Amino acid sequence: MLIPSILKAFGAGSSGVRTLDAPKRVLLVKQSERMGNIILMNAGIAGLRQAFPEAGIDLLLPAAYAEIMRANNNINEVIPVEKRKYIIMPWRLLGLLSELRKKAYDLVINCSDINSHSSTEASYTILSGAGLTAGWRAGDGGLFDIEVERYAGIIHATQMYVKLFSGIFGRHIEGEPFFANSDGKVAYSEPTVGINCGGRGTKRISLEHFLAIGDRLAREGVRVEFILGPDETALRAGLEARLREGCTLLAPMTLKNLMTVFKRYRVFISSDTGPMHLAWTMGIPTVAIFVDSELEKFRPLAPGSMAVDGMSGIDLDLICDRVLGLLKTARISP
Repeated sequence: MLIPSILKAFGAGSSGVRTLDAPKRVLLVKQSERMGNIILMNAGIAGLRQAFPEAGIDLLLPAAYAEIMRANNNINEVIPVEKRKYIIMPWRLLGLLSELRKKAYDLVINCSDINSHSSTEASYTILSGAGLTAGWRAGDGGLFDIEVERYAGIIHATQMYVKLFSGIFGRHIEGEPFFANSDGKVAYSEPTVGINCGGRGTKRISLEHFLAIGDRLAREGVRVEFILGPDETALRAGLEARLREGCTLLAPMTLKNLMTVFKRYRVFISSDTGPMHLAWTMGIPTVAIFVDSELEKFRPLAPGSMAVDGMSGIDLDLICDRVLGLLKTARISP
């Protein structure tokens, strides 16, 4: 955090306007490279919209996830950041900072993870020229105008941003964690289940488990679509060659197209991944299998969802029975 501290010391921070009563324009700064960490902001953002219905609420985030968060109609403007391009084209960074200052934000909130403070996020926050800056307290504090004390213990990740925003405004700020405009289901005539076979590092589950789940569901007359991300091409050949009738491996797609595909699923199955969080925040009952992450912190919250502790083994029959039960009840929206 040395760079933002230097910027703050040289007066690059806020203009000193200090009011939280009725902010006209608020900027949220989030620079996580993980899609799930950004999507999990939804409950806090919805709470801000309820608390300040007339305010402009903008979100500064990595360009890769801009299309997803444009689906959140509680956000007025999504501002994409292309960090790597700024290294070779620094004038584009200067242009971004100039545009932020022109917007004259009343408040800019650094939305870093409570356990991982980003120098980049803090620098954007300080250089925004906002009337007021806010964020989690780091170290001895003093980086932002308003600093919220960090908490201990494990709570659901959606509540991290609820606690941050509530601490900033001195009152409870919380809304629904779902994308408000995730309706418009595009369902097939037969029940369809999506299975995401990818995953980051040790969170990834063996393809054998997902193939077994797909086989059982297909035998029950369920249409099954398997998904792999663009960075998981090495797994594609081994998966596609082993699919039974009724199972399909979808081609790589953009995140925007992925959201469209998700609308036809009645249930989604995945390990702890960004697409898992995208599915349940779209209101899709989600069966999430946890093998190397905190289940209580990241479990899906859509009605009908289930978090499976796979640390000591995965009960495939339990998962399949749950999915088939959900298909019978057609419980597909929050």
